[in-house]
Amino acid sequence: MSHKYDKTLDAILENNAGIITSAKAQEAGATRPAFSDYVRRRGLERTSRGVYIDPDVVPDEMALLQKRFPKAVFSHDSALYLHDLTDREPMPISVTVDSNYNAGPLRGQGVRIYYVKPEWYELGLTEVETPGGIKVRAYDKERTICDLIRKRATVDSAVFRQAIRDYTRSKDKDLARLSSYARAMNMESRVFEVMEVAL
Repeated sequence: MSHKYDKTLDAILENNAGIITSAKAQEAGATRPAFSDYVRRRGLERTSRGVYIDPDVVPDEMALLQKRFPKAVFSHDSALYLHDLTDREPMPISVTVDSNYNAGPLRGQGVRIYYVKPEWYELGLTEVETPGGIKVRAYDKERTICDLIRKRATVDSAVFRQAIRDYTRSKDKDLARLSSYARAMNMESRVFEVMEVAL
């Protein structure tokens, strides 16, 4: 027996590394009962409200976290990893949220949470692909370098040196953007000092 939305829902599942949300299913036209039936027939596992995974697919932790907490932005060492500015896998994953965000449910996920002023939250926000090929929200390279310099005292010195070195060597670096973020975050002199030595 053919089911009306199976092809569409299978495609969503496949394009999202084995993750599907009820919101995406509804956007594709599937009714709630049709989606519930699909979840049951495919043997999908519920990981949180409205988020389901295919148990046969190794989950992309970053993509899964993003689906569950869309306001969390990958930052600091996690953003370094996504931008290939470190070869160390982030443990734990680091995210940034607006200081007004209720991070209670997020706290239980074993992630490192950074809080920023609301006016800094969207500064440098972009989309980056995870190693699994799924697009997630993260800060761009320049914002990540600013965050790294701002939290320098808590960053492993080898990670710090590699990130700054790899950033200054990268072909797509944007020093004007870096300078504008540094100005917005009141840390121009600190960024200038680090970059002067690195360049």
